[in-house]
Amino acid sequence: MSQITIFGLKFRGLTLDQVIVRDTGCRLIVTVNADFIVRAQEGDKRLAAIIDRNVSTFDGTWPYQVAQRRFPGVTVEKLSGSDLVFNLANICVQEQRTMLIVGGTPSSAKLAQERINQQYGQPFCHAWSPPFERYPYSSGFVAEFQVLVTTHKPLAVLLCLGSPNQEFLGEDQLDFLSESGVAYCMGAGGTVDFLAGTLRRAPRMIQLIGLEGAWRLLAQPSFFRLRRLARSVRMFRYINAKSPLSQ
Repeated sequence: MSQITIFGLKFRGLTLDQVIVRDTGCRLIVTVNADFIVRAQEGDKRLAAIIDRNVSTFDGTWPYQVAQRRFPGVTVEKLSGSDLVFNLANICVQEQRTMLIVGGTPSSAKLAQERINQQYGQPFCHAWSPPFERYPYSSGFVAEFQVLVTTHKPLAVLLCLGSPNQEFLGEDQLDFLSESGVAYCMGAGGTVDFLAGTLRRAPRMIQLIGLEGAWRLLAQPSFFRLRRLARSVRMFRYINAKSPLSQ
């Protein structure tokens, strides 16, 4: 099966093989966690549309486990941005292409670039820490982003700008990225901090029991993260929901 519909949303990135297969243009990879599902169902119709028409994966234990139980005969893998970044990096290195990371603080972006280049033994990764802006991004922001893509000619672009801003930017720029030879664009959120080593990922056991959000709240205490964790729990209301785009 190439796709399933659950939570009222379409998921086409069920396995790693489905995610990394090449299209004629750039693929927008959307790693959907519980917070995405709730936002899409509670009014963000653009986010719902982006999930439906692009390559969406199950990111987070709760959505992944629900999908496994609802579709026992279908192979479903948990694919987060923090894991997929290494799959994309491997492809870039194998094809002697570059990868562009957009987001993070200047220090974390620099560290992420240095560490991943050191890990792979070649300077294939470039990182840009843009001035903070909220979507919609300014013409100056977009112009500088496009100059970097044109200059570095990446095969993969990681947008670490926070959701759903990064997904909105990715979809806005899909035609440009396709014309520029980019094969993959992915919203990757806090991945830049994990790559930089400034933020530790939740231990494997915490991931397996679905408490990654609680781990992030403890690591980075804020009202934003508390509100996001509380919102994520509402995901279970929408297991059998209709598409928010039909409402």
